[in-house]
Amino acid sequence: MNELKRIRFDLWPRTDTPADGPREIPYLDLAGEDDPIDFLFTLGGRYGLIARANLHTLQGTKKAGKSAAGLALIIAALKGEFIGLTPSRADLEILWIDTEQDRNTLRQKARAVLAVAGLDTMPDRVKIVALRGYGSPADLLAATLQAIADNAADLVFLDGVVDLCPAFNDEEKSRAVVRQLEAYAEQYGAAVLGLIHTNKHDNEARGHLGAVLQQKSAEIYQVNKDGNTAKVTQPFSRFAPVPDFSFTFADDFKIGPAGASADTDQWRYYFRQFEPLFHDTARLQSKDLVQLYMDYHLKGKRTAQEAVKSAVFFGALDKRKEGTSVFYSLPFAVEDTDTDTFTDGEPDGTADTDTSAQDTSTAGEDYPILFRPGAE
Repeated sequence: MNELKRIRFDLWPRTDTPADGPREIPYLDLAGEDDPIDFLFTLGGRYGLIARANLHTLQGTKKAGKSAAGLALIIAALKGEFIGLTPSRADLEILWIDTEQDRNTLRQKARAVLAVAGLDTMPDRVKIVALRGYGSPADLLAATLQAIADNAADLVFLDGVVDLCPAFNDEEKSRAVVRQLEAYAEQYGAAVLGLIHTNKHDNEARGHLGAVLQQKSAEIYQVNKDGNTAKVTQPFSRFAPVPDFSFTFADDFKIGPAGASADTDQWRYYFRQFEPLFHDTARLQSKDLVQLYMDYHLKGKRTAQEAVKSAVFFGALDKRKEGTSVFYSLPFAVEDTDTDTFTDGEPDGTADTDTSAQDTSTAGEDYPILFRPGAE
């Protein structure tokens, strides 16, 4: 086992008294210029979500699919597009911190993310921290803050904010925890997405911790489950609102596009528009798909391009970026790596991917709590 890296407990606030000496007051200069809001993702190619250097809340009742909604963002960051979500750039750095799952379950979830993203191994730009059983809430908070500082990730998915607080119904302690997370999001330019449970009767985040987290969040996302489908809504945003989006649950922690992430009729319409174009191939590059649509439907280039965007948004096309090239396929096409072709997969959209025998050792890691799938 790797040697433990020393946790800096100075990250945990020791007192509520202000520091001694004069301080510089941050007056706002109205003549100054600010960078535009940097959203890490867009939905449907239009709506920005998960703003950098901000705190965000992902909430829902138990087993509603909150963790899966966060993983959908990670899948989109790895795959280039997923259920209409597209990363702002291809190399987003991800820090996934989990305080609830045992290492075996967390490793299974990570492998499911890889399978849905169509990858065999986890890229170095994704770090996973397993904090269950790590220590007291103060220990977990200090480790979380240190991981944020050490990795300078774009997206921090914090699955289990409540475990960082010694008493989630204590307003003072709750504010101290949220204040620290907010400060680190600002200081390191990270979008910190904190997961928290809601009350069954009013959909409000639990306790004073949940209330303070909501107050300080730039965006709040609510997850509700109906049968095998989870719907993500945005009840609050300091920016432009984002439409609802959905996903479905499959086996082995996998998720996939809902048959209609917004509307079943729209999905059917666009699927029928594009299905004939793939009669002799399993995937097409962007320019070829647009040209085929123009020729088949006798439409102009702009109409074809908009149809492609809409088909991706409604889940009728799967979009995947490989280097500088963009490829499209019909939903649930699974790549056969032996023949370098694509075959029709099962309708749950999952690939038959076995990562159990792969060598993904983490020798040399600074954190023994950091691992990639396959590491012990």
